[in-house]
Amino acid sequence: MDQALFHVDGPLLVPTGLTRGGWSDDAQHGSPPSGILARAVEMVPTAATMQVVRFTVDLFREVPLRPLIVETDVLRDGRRIQLVQARLSENGREIGRAIALKIRVTDLADGEELRGTAREDHPPSPGPESLPVLDWRDFFGPGGDLRRFHTDGVEIRTVDDSFVRAVPGESWFRLLAPLVDGEELTPFQRAAVAADLANGNAQALDPKRWLYVNPDITLYLSRLPVGEWIGMRSVVHQQPHGIGVTESAFYDLSGRIGHISQAQILERRY
Repeated sequence: MDQALFHVDGPLLVPTGLTRGGWSDDAQHGSPPSGILARAVEMVPTAATMQVVRFTVDLFREVPLRPLIVETDVLRDGRRIQLVQARLSENGREIGRAIALKIRVTDLADGEELRGTAREDHPPSPGPESLPVLDWRDFFGPGGDLRRFHTDGVEIRTVDDSFVRAVPGESWFRLLAPLVDGEELTPFQRAAVAADLANGNAQALDPKRWLYVNPDITLYLSRLPVGEWIGMRSVVHQQPHGIGVTESAFYDLSGRIGHISQAQILERRY
C-alpha cells in the first residue's frame, strides 16, 4: 500500500489513493494539493532567512488523481520580504494557484516583551492524547473500500464530537503519511496540509444532505508549528443564498500560531 501522498516522477508529482477526497472518487481532497504548492514555494531560495506568513490557495476546479506539475515565479524579492506564486497544472491545464508572502526572521533584543498576545488564547482542551480517534464510519457509514485522505491520511481527535456536530469545532489533527515519498515533512508543509481540514471542523448543515466545498484557503502564521499535532477552533457562517465562510484559529500544543479563512460553495446533495 502507498505510504505517502505523492511520488516524484521527474518533474511530476504523482498522487496516491491517500489524496482522494470525500466529494468525488476521482478527485483529491484539498489538503494534498495545498501541501505540494507549499512545498514548491518553500523551496524557492531567499536572500535572508524567511518564514511564510501568508499562504493563499485558489483551486479553479477539482484536482484529479493524475500526475501534477508545480511551477513557481518570484513576484517580489528582497531582504525583508519575498512574494512567490506557484501554479498547479495537469497535462497543460492550470488547476490552481498559490501566493506565499515570506517575511525575514530575526532575533529582537527585547523579544521577551513581544511574546504572546494581548489576551490568552489556549489550545483546544483537552489535548489530543486524552481524546478518542474519530471514526468516520460511526457518523457517515462504511464509505466503501477506497482509501481517502480524511480517513486514511490524517488522524482526527475532536472535543465532544464537535467535528461532526452543528457546533463550533474544536479538534486536533495529525498527519499519518509523508507529503512526498522519501522526504521529511517540514513544519510549514504540515501547517499547509492541515489548513484545508478547517472546512469540515465546524458544522451548520448536515453533510449527508449538503455539500460545502471550499475553493480557497488563506492561512496566516505568526510562527511555524512545533510537533506533529495541529489544533483548530472553527466557526462557520452558512447563508441561504448558497455561500458560506469558515474562520479558524490555528494552534500547536504550546499555543496559538495563526488563523485560517475559507469560502464555501453550498449545494444540496439531493
